[in-house]
Amino acid sequence: MTVEEIYQKSIKHLSTGDRLRLATTILKDIPPQAVVDYSEEWNEEDLQDFTKQSWVHVESTVEKDEHA
Repeated sequence: MTVEEIYQKSIKHLSTGDRLRLATTILKDIPPQAVVDYSEEWNEEDLQDFTKQSWVHVESTVEKDEHA
């Protein structure tokens, strides 16, 4: 049986309060180490900023080398 089938057959018909209590119980049962922390992943904006600053640094280094 799939999660969707379980929901449709057993959970959907519960009262809102019961569904909220069930959701809370399920969330409390998930260990913290099972939750993926995405905060250290780079998004597209982070990558663009890094690329831009990398080129600024490269250009600055090349200019210094040319004037030395």
